[in-house]
Amino acid sequence: MSRRVLNRLGISLAWACGLATAAAVCGVIGWVAWKGIDRLSLSFITHDPQLGTFDQGVLGGVRGPIAGTLIVTAIGIGIALPVGVGTAVFLTEFRRPELLARIVGTSVDLLFGVPAIVFAIVALAFFTSPRLSAFSAEVASSGRAYGRSFLVAGIVMSLLALPPITRATQESIDAVPLDLREASYALGKGRLATIRRVILPGARQGIATGTTLGAARIAADTAVVYFVLGGGVPTLSEHWYDPSHWSQTLHESGPTLTSYIYYASPAGEGSDSSAALGAAFVLILLMLLVNAGIDLVAKRRRWW
Repeated sequence: MSRRVLNRLGISLAWACGLATAAAVCGVIGWVAWKGIDRLSLSFITHDPQLGTFDQGVLGGVRGPIAGTLIVTAIGIGIALPVGVGTAVFLTEFRRPELLARIVGTSVDLLFGVPAIVFAIVALAFFTSPRLSAFSAEVASSGRAYGRSFLVAGIVMSLLALPPITRATQESIDAVPLDLREASYALGKGRLATIRRVILPGARQGIATGTTLGAARIAADTAVVYFVLGGGVPTLSEHWYDPSHWSQTLHESGPTLTSYIYYASPAGEGSDSSAALGAAFVLILLMLLVNAGIDLVAKRRRWW
Protein backbone atom coordinates (compact mmCIF):
# COMPACT_ATOMS: atom_id res chain seq x y z
CA MET A 1 0.00 0.00 0.00
CA SER A 2 1.43 3.35 -1.06
CA ARG A 3 2.20 6.17 1.35
CA ARG A 4 -0.44 8.39 -0.28
CA VAL A 5 -3.14 5.78 0.34
CA LEU A 6 -2.03 5.39 3.96
CA ASN A 7 -2.14 9.15 4.45
CA ARG A 8 -5.64 9.37 3.04
CA LEU A 9 -6.73 6.43 5.18
CA GLY A 10 -5.32 8.06 8.29
CA ILE A 11 -7.02 11.37 7.51
CA SER A 12 -10.31 9.57 6.86
CA LEU A 13 -10.09 7.71 10.17
CA ALA A 14 -9.32 10.95 12.00
CA TRP A 15 -12.33 12.62 10.40
CA ALA A 16 -14.51 9.60 11.24
CA CYS A 17 -13.44 9.64 14.89
CA GLY A 18 -14.05 13.37 15.16
CA LEU A 19 -17.48 13.12 13.54
CA ALA A 20 -18.41 10.14 15.73
CA THR A 21 -17.48 12.08 18.87
CA ALA A 22 -19.46 15.12 17.75
CA ALA A 23 -22.43 12.94 16.82
CA ALA A 24 -22.40 11.22 20.22
CA VAL A 25 -22.33 14.53 22.09
CA CYS A 26 -25.00 16.10 19.89
CA GLY A 27 -27.13 12.97 20.17
CA VAL A 28 -27.06 12.93 23.98
CA ILE A 29 -27.68 16.67 24.33
CA GLY A 30 -30.38 16.58 21.65
CA TRP A 31 -32.20 13.66 23.25
CA VAL A 32 -32.11 15.25 26.72
CA ALA A 33 -33.32 18.55 25.27
CA TRP A 34 -36.11 16.86 23.33
CA LYS A 35 -37.34 14.91 26.34
CA GLY A 36 -36.75 17.56 28.98
CA ILE A 37 -37.69 20.83 27.33
CA ASP A 38 -41.39 20.16 27.89
CA ARG A 39 -40.80 20.28 31.65
CA LEU A 40 -38.79 23.48 31.41
CA SER A 41 -40.79 26.49 32.60
CA LEU A 42 -40.42 29.55 34.78
CA SER A 43 -42.11 27.85 37.72
CA PHE A 44 -39.86 24.81 37.35
CA ILE A 45 -36.77 27.00 37.67
CA THR A 46 -38.05 29.36 40.38
CA HIS A 47 -39.60 26.84 42.79
CA ASP A 48 -37.90 24.53 45.27
CA PRO A 49 -38.27 20.75 45.15
CA GLN A 50 -40.81 18.97 47.30
CA LEU A 51 -40.86 15.31 48.20
CA GLY A 52 -44.04 13.51 47.24
CA THR A 53 -45.11 9.95 47.91
CA PHE A 54 -42.94 6.99 46.94
CA ASP A 55 -44.73 6.69 43.61
CA GLN A 56 -44.63 10.42 42.95
CA GLY A 57 -40.95 10.85 43.76
CA VAL A 58 -39.61 14.41 43.62
CA LEU A 59 -42.05 17.19 42.89
CA GLY A 60 -41.61 20.93 42.50
CA GLY A 61 -38.84 22.86 40.80
CA VAL A 62 -35.06 23.06 40.75
CA ARG A 63 -34.29 26.47 42.26
CA GLY A 64 -32.63 24.95 45.32
CA PRO A 65 -30.67 22.32 43.33
CA ILE A 66 -29.38 25.01 40.95
CA ALA A 67 -28.17 27.07 43.90
CA GLY A 68 -26.64 23.98 45.53
CA THR A 69 -24.79 23.07 42.34
CA LEU A 70 -23.38 26.58 42.04
CA ILE A 71 -22.36 26.59 45.71
CA VAL A 72 -20.37 23.35 45.62
CA THR A 73 -18.86 24.26 42.25
CA ALA A 74 -17.74 27.68 43.53
CA ILE A 75 -16.21 26.19 46.68
CA GLY A 76 -14.49 23.38 44.81
CA ILE A 77 -13.07 25.62 42.08
CA GLY A 78 -12.16 28.29 44.64
CA ILE A 79 -9.93 25.74 46.38
CA ALA A 80 -8.67 23.77 43.38
CA LEU A 81 -7.82 26.70 41.09
CA PRO A 82 -5.05 28.37 43.16
CA VAL A 83 -3.70 25.01 44.33
CA GLY A 84 -3.73 23.56 40.81
CA VAL A 85 -2.11 26.59 39.20
CA GLY A 86 0.52 26.75 41.95
CA THR A 87 1.25 23.06 41.53
CA ALA A 88 1.61 23.48 37.76
CA VAL A 89 4.00 26.41 38.25
CA PHE A 90 6.08 24.31 40.63
CA LEU A 91 6.22 21.37 38.20
CA THR A 92 7.22 23.52 35.22
CA GLU A 93 9.26 26.43 36.57
CA PHE A 94 10.99 25.05 39.66
CA ARG A 95 11.04 21.22 39.99
CA ARG A 96 13.42 21.35 42.93
CA PRO A 97 14.03 19.02 44.59
CA GLU A 98 13.52 16.59 41.73
CA LEU A 99 12.25 13.82 44.00
CA LEU A 100 9.49 16.06 45.35
CA ALA A 101 8.52 17.07 41.82
CA ARG A 102 8.18 13.41 40.83
CA ILE A 103 6.07 12.67 43.89
CA VAL A 104 3.81 15.65 43.18
CA GLY A 105 3.39 14.70 39.52
CA THR A 106 2.58 11.11 40.42
CA SER A 107 0.10 12.26 43.05
CA VAL A 108 -1.73 14.40 40.50
CA ASP A 109 -1.96 11.45 38.12
CA LEU A 110 -3.24 9.20 40.91
CA LEU A 111 -5.97 11.71 41.76
CA PHE A 112 -7.21 11.34 38.19
CA GLY A 113 -7.78 7.63 38.70
CA VAL A 114 -9.35 7.61 42.15
CA PRO A 115 -13.15 7.14 41.91
CA ALA A 116 -15.25 9.89 43.44
CA ILE A 117 -16.96 7.44 45.76
CA VAL A 118 -13.61 6.71 47.42
CA PHE A 119 -13.17 10.40 48.17
CA ALA A 120 -16.72 10.49 49.52
CA ILE A 121 -16.22 7.55 51.90
CA VAL A 122 -12.90 8.86 53.20
CA ALA A 123 -14.37 12.36 53.64
CA LEU A 124 -17.39 11.02 55.51
CA ALA A 125 -15.11 9.14 57.90
CA PHE A 126 -12.73 12.10 58.26
CA PHE A 127 -15.23 14.93 58.73
CA THR A 128 -17.31 13.03 61.30
CA SER A 129 -14.48 13.46 63.78
CA PRO A 130 -15.60 15.54 66.79
CA ARG A 131 -12.62 17.83 66.20
CA LEU A 132 -14.06 18.79 62.79
CA SER A 133 -17.57 19.57 63.95
CA ALA A 134 -17.10 23.17 62.79
CA PHE A 135 -17.52 22.01 59.17
CA SER A 136 -21.14 20.92 59.69
CA ALA A 137 -24.06 22.31 61.62
CA GLU A 138 -25.22 19.14 63.37
CA VAL A 139 -23.54 16.92 65.94
CA ALA A 140 -24.74 13.40 66.71
CA SER A 141 -25.68 12.31 70.22
CA SER A 142 -22.47 10.28 70.34
CA GLY A 143 -20.48 13.48 70.01
CA ARG A 144 -19.34 12.81 66.46
CA ALA A 145 -19.89 15.46 63.81
CA TYR A 146 -22.60 15.02 61.22
CA GLY A 147 -20.00 15.42 58.45
CA ARG A 148 -22.47 16.56 55.79
CA SER A 149 -22.56 20.10 54.48
CA PHE A 150 -21.92 22.21 51.40
CA LEU A 151 -18.57 23.15 52.88
CA VAL A 152 -17.50 19.52 53.23
CA ALA A 153 -18.78 18.70 49.73
CA GLY A 154 -16.89 21.62 48.21
CA ILE A 155 -13.65 20.64 49.93
CA VAL A 156 -13.95 17.04 48.77
CA MET A 157 -14.95 17.99 45.23
CA SER A 158 -11.91 20.23 44.92
CA LEU A 159 -9.93 16.98 44.68
CA LEU A 160 -11.93 16.11 41.56
CA ALA A 161 -11.12 19.44 39.92
CA LEU A 162 -7.47 19.59 40.94
CA PRO A 163 -5.99 17.15 38.36
CA PRO A 164 -7.48 18.69 35.19
CA ILE A 165 -6.60 22.20 36.33
CA THR A 166 -3.03 21.19 37.15
CA ARG A 167 -2.35 19.27 33.94
CA ALA A 168 -4.03 21.77 31.61
CA THR A 169 -2.12 24.65 33.21
CA GLN A 170 1.12 22.68 33.04
CA GLU A 171 0.66 22.02 29.33
CA SER A 172 -0.06 25.68 28.65
CA ILE A 173 2.94 26.90 30.65
CA ASP A 174 5.19 24.54 28.71
CA ALA A 175 3.82 26.04 25.48
CA VAL A 176 4.78 29.61 26.44
CA PRO A 177 7.77 30.52 24.20
CA LEU A 178 11.15 30.63 25.89
CA ASP A 179 11.84 33.96 24.19
CA LEU A 180 9.20 35.64 26.34
CA ARG A 181 10.89 34.45 29.50
CA GLU A 182 14.30 35.62 28.31
CA ALA A 183 12.91 39.01 27.28
CA SER A 184 11.40 39.45 30.73
CA TYR A 185 14.68 38.57 32.43
CA ALA A 186 16.53 40.95 30.08
CA LEU A 187 14.28 43.78 31.24
CA GLY A 188 15.35 43.12 34.83
CA LYS A 189 12.27 41.20 35.99
CA GLY A 190 12.76 38.43 38.53
CA ARG A 191 11.39 34.91 38.30
CA LEU A 192 8.23 35.59 40.30
CA ALA A 193 7.47 38.75 38.32
CA THR A 194 8.01 36.84 35.07
CA ILE A 195 5.65 34.10 36.20
CA ARG A 196 3.00 36.61 37.18
CA ARG A 197 3.29 39.02 34.24
CA VAL A 198 4.36 36.77 31.38
CA ILE A 199 3.90 33.05 31.97
CA LEU A 200 0.48 32.90 33.65
CA PRO A 201 -1.17 35.38 31.24
CA GLY A 202 0.29 33.36 28.37
CA ALA A 203 -1.19 30.18 29.83
CA ARG A 204 -4.64 31.59 30.59
CA GLN A 205 -6.41 29.57 27.89
CA GLY A 206 -5.08 26.37 29.41
CA ILE A 207 -6.07 27.53 32.89
CA ALA A 208 -9.56 28.25 31.58
CA THR A 209 -9.75 24.82 29.95
CA GLY A 210 -8.70 23.09 33.16
CA THR A 211 -11.15 25.17 35.19
CA THR A 212 -13.96 24.26 32.81
CA LEU A 213 -13.15 20.56 33.05
CA GLY A 214 -12.89 20.78 36.83
CA ALA A 215 -16.21 22.61 37.14
CA ALA A 216 -17.86 19.99 34.94
CA ARG A 217 -16.52 17.15 37.13
CA ILE A 218 -17.86 18.84 40.24
CA ALA A 219 -21.28 19.71 38.82
CA ALA A 220 -21.77 16.21 37.38
CA ASP A 221 -20.74 14.26 40.47
CA THR A 222 -23.31 12.17 42.31
CA ALA A 223 -21.32 9.94 44.68
CA VAL A 224 -19.87 12.77 46.77
CA VAL A 225 -23.26 14.51 46.84
CA TYR A 226 -24.98 11.34 48.07
CA PHE A 227 -22.50 10.78 50.92
CA VAL A 228 -21.63 14.27 52.13
CA LEU A 229 -24.77 16.24 51.27
CA GLY A 230 -27.35 13.70 52.39
CA GLY A 231 -29.19 10.87 50.70
CA GLY A 232 -32.17 12.86 49.54
CA VAL A 233 -33.31 16.18 48.15
CA PRO A 234 -33.53 18.44 51.22
CA THR A 235 -34.55 22.05 50.81
CA LEU A 236 -32.10 24.86 51.45
CA SER A 237 -32.36 26.87 54.63
CA GLU A 238 -34.80 29.77 54.55
CA HIS A 239 -33.37 33.00 53.11
CA TRP A 240 -30.21 31.17 51.97
CA TYR A 241 -29.63 33.94 49.44
CA ASP A 242 -29.24 36.54 52.22
CA PRO A 243 -25.53 37.18 52.94
CA SER A 244 -26.27 37.02 56.66
CA HIS A 245 -27.39 33.39 56.20
CA TRP A 246 -24.51 32.24 53.98
CA SER A 247 -22.51 30.78 56.86
CA GLN A 248 -25.51 28.78 58.03
CA THR A 249 -26.19 27.54 54.50
CA LEU A 250 -22.59 26.40 53.96
CA HIS A 251 -22.69 24.36 57.17
CA GLU A 252 -25.92 22.57 56.27
CA SER A 253 -26.79 19.92 53.71
CA GLY A 254 -28.85 20.61 50.63
CA PRO A 255 -29.73 19.46 47.12
CA THR A 256 -27.88 19.67 43.82
CA LEU A 257 -29.10 19.03 40.30
CA THR A 258 -27.50 15.58 40.24
CA SER A 259 -29.27 14.52 43.45
CA TYR A 260 -32.54 15.87 42.06
CA ILE A 261 -32.04 13.95 38.82
CA TYR A 262 -31.25 10.73 40.68
CA TYR A 263 -34.20 10.85 43.05
CA ALA A 264 -36.67 12.00 40.40
CA SER A 265 -35.70 9.23 38.00
CA PRO A 266 -36.89 5.61 38.24
CA ALA A 267 -33.34 4.68 39.28
CA GLY A 268 -33.86 6.56 42.55
CA GLU A 269 -37.04 6.71 44.58
CA GLY A 270 -39.17 8.52 42.03
CA SER A 271 -40.93 7.77 38.82
CA ASP A 272 -41.02 11.22 37.25
CA SER A 273 -38.60 10.83 34.38
CA SER A 274 -39.75 14.09 32.80
CA ALA A 275 -38.63 16.03 35.90
CA ALA A 276 -35.29 14.20 35.84
CA LEU A 277 -34.77 15.00 32.17
CA GLY A 278 -35.83 18.59 32.71
CA ALA A 279 -33.28 18.94 35.50
CA ALA A 280 -30.65 17.30 33.30
CA PHE A 281 -31.36 19.83 30.56
CA VAL A 282 -31.06 22.65 33.11
CA LEU A 283 -27.71 21.21 34.23
CA ILE A 284 -26.44 21.22 30.64
CA LEU A 285 -27.55 24.82 30.14
CA LEU A 286 -25.99 25.82 33.46
CA MET A 287 -22.64 24.29 32.53
CA LEU A 288 -22.73 26.03 29.16
CA LEU A 289 -23.23 29.36 30.95
CA VAL A 290 -20.41 28.59 33.39
CA ASN A 291 -18.10 27.64 30.53
CA ALA A 292 -18.97 30.84 28.67
CA GLY A 293 -18.22 32.88 31.79
CA ILE A 294 -14.86 31.19 32.30
CA ASP A 295 -13.99 31.75 28.65
CA LEU A 296 -14.81 35.45 28.91
CA VAL A 297 -12.56 35.80 31.95
CA ALA A 298 -9.77 33.94 30.14
CA LYS A 299 -9.94 36.31 27.17
CA ARG A 300 -9.34 39.37 29.28
CA ARG A 301 -6.00 40.92 28.44
CA ARG A 302 -5.26 41.72 32.05
CA TRP A 303 -6.24 39.64 35.08
CA TRP A 304 -4.81 41.86 37.79
